[in-house]
Amino acid sequence: MADEIVSGGQYVELSPPAPRTTAGTVEVWEFFWYGDPHSYAIEPTVRRWAGRQTGVTFVRVPAPFGGPWDGHAQMHFALEALAHADTATMRAVYEAVQHDGKRLAEPDEQADFLARLGVDRARYLAVLNSFGVKGQLAAAKAQALRAGVQGVPTFLVNGKYRTDLKTAGSAADLVRVVEGLVAMARTR
Repeated sequence: MADEIVSGGQYVELSPPAPRTTAGTVEVWEFFWYGDPHSYAIEPTVRRWAGRQTGVTFVRVPAPFGGPWDGHAQMHFALEALAHADTATMRAVYEAVQHDGKRLAEPDEQADFLARLGVDRARYLAVLNSFGVKGQLAAAKAQALRAGVQGVPTFLVNGKYRTDLKTAGSAADLVRVVEGLVAMARTR
């Protein structure tokens, strides 16, 4: 499968590679945004794909491109810190933004919405503004910049290969290209 994908056509090889956070496995980062209809549409496929992988560390990274993007990224990192960044919560956030017209860009609006999902409102607001969450937000911005992420969904494989919906061509092709890049990363 790796020989079916084309560098410069369906993916970009980064030079120098972006730093990795894990060793001993292939690392796949997905940059996404709750406000993006493409990220929303591909999420179930990506979740199923990631669940079938062995020897792959899959990391969802909310893309922090400013404004509501940063608000959603901060919300995601706070949910991770509170152990609430599970599939059901992510899906509920996507549904609220994509179908119910909620922006979920402001802390109080986020806290009220998440409280209905069982997230402790006071703890959420405390963690949202914590040093740890702000550090994760800064790290995500730096990683996106280093990797040349310009839109979502974008995937980064082993810090070396980047592909996105536009480059791959379609949602189905995007997953196929990521699979090919994982296969390449295993052999290099």
